[in-house]
Amino acid sequence: MIRVLIVDDDKLVRKGLISAMPWQQFEMEVVGEANNGENALKFMEANPVDLLMTDLSMPVMSGIELMRIVRERYRQVRIVVLTLHQDFEYIQEALRLGAIDYIAKIQLEKEQFEEVLGRVSRLMKQKESGSTRPDPDGGWEKEGIAALQLCYTLNSSGDVAESVRVPPSAVEAEPGVWYWHDEKAGDGDTGEGADADADTCAYADADAEYQPGPGVARVMLTGLEGLDRKTILQVIRSYKKHDLFYDYEPSSPVRYVDARELVNRNSAEQSPSMDSIRDRWSGTEWIYEDQLFYKLLLELKGMRLPSVRLIRIFISLSDEWNRLYRPTLEEPITMEDYYPSWYSFELWLAGTRDQIRLAGAKQQLSLEIRSSLDKAMNLARQNLSQSISTGEIAQLVNMSSSYFSQCFKQYTGQTFADYVRVTRMEQAKSLLRNTSRTIQWIAEQCGYNDEKYFSRLFREQVGLLPSEYRQQASSSGQ
Repeated sequence: MIRVLIVDDDKLVRKGLISAMPWQQFEMEVVGEANNGENALKFMEANPVDLLMTDLSMPVMSGIELMRIVRERYRQVRIVVLTLHQDFEYIQEALRLGAIDYIAKIQLEKEQFEEVLGRVSRLMKQKESGSTRPDPDGGWEKEGIAALQLCYTLNSSGDVAESVRVPPSAVEAEPGVWYWHDEKAGDGDTGEGADADADTCAYADADAEYQPGPGVARVMLTGLEGLDRKTILQVIRSYKKHDLFYDYEPSSPVRYVDARELVNRNSAEQSPSMDSIRDRWSGTEWIYEDQLFYKLLLELKGMRLPSVRLIRIFISLSDEWNRLYRPTLEEPITMEDYYPSWYSFELWLAGTRDQIRLAGAKQQLSLEIRSSLDKAMNLARQNLSQSISTGEIAQLVNMSSSYFSQCFKQYTGQTFADYVRVTRMEQAKSLLRNTSRTIQWIAEQCGYNDEKYFSRLFREQVGLLPSEYRQQASSSGQ
């Protein structure tokens, strides 16, 4: 039997582990418990221990200090860390001091007891047999490892993360990310000369229960020769942060990724400005020109923006599109706060494009005319502070003034002059709510040089003078 000592300053955690974990199933027995490192050492002086499970943050003597001493005095004792810390440096310190694994306490909260002990048992057997494994001192075994299998959940919380199945030998690098070495897949050639179907063949004999399901990505990380453990774990974490969002394809069960390419790519990354992206997608041409739409999609994907930043930009753009296409949209454009992959984001963007196109198509105008009218509305919004006439806009979109007016009324349900006035009032309300600038300045930004005339039009449109509207908005917290 493997004799286990549990060290945690939280008595409920200790008692919960002792009572809930299936120790006997894995030939383990809890022989003692301690509330800090100092008491753990006292116990170990009088009692034999094979496996030490310890928290990191404890009073009197921390888990890190305990591990240092145990490594010096009891080199045969295997150590597993129990921690709430997901910080890379904490984990690296524990591994460097000899821990064979670390267990995030959230796993225990989700009752993943058998998986946890199964993994620990497998790692201890590997230790005893000298199997190929990551070395806690920072390198790999002398024969080296060229590739690792990785498993990522696209969303590390929720039902998907709880249902993921990985081999007992898998190590959890952070919540929702596992890695392991699979001799079935091997460390074979994965370069340009490799079989085009290698990503499928390498997994042909793998146990079906470990195949990726919905919301799970499987990656073969190659090009690891000469890289130490710290660098490899940094690559694993970096891939999730920068590349997984863009690489995931539901139709591809496994993806091969070269670690060296990732290191070079991320070191050479240049972040494009938000304004440049906004300018590309604020226009209307991509709605009607397929070639331009797919070109913009490829450019956007190639930028590999952090997914949070990408979503933030397009939430702002969707607000602009709602304002621009308000006259024709039956339902406003909606966007989620989170998309797990580029695949799901692209589906939303293509669906939004179809929504705008279909809304305009109901007016029984040609695609070319609708494109010109959308361009006219966009030009009007971009030039609200300028004098805008129907004739000038019609000329800019290559239509006669009379035909433009007829089509615009059919398309939007209002004249171009009415559209401009309503849009200017919308902008005025926004400036009144969100700035402390003078009424005269706001009037000028909305294309009116005469403050009194602007105030009269505003009251006709809104029912309040600009000053009254601002006061009301301020008191209501808008």
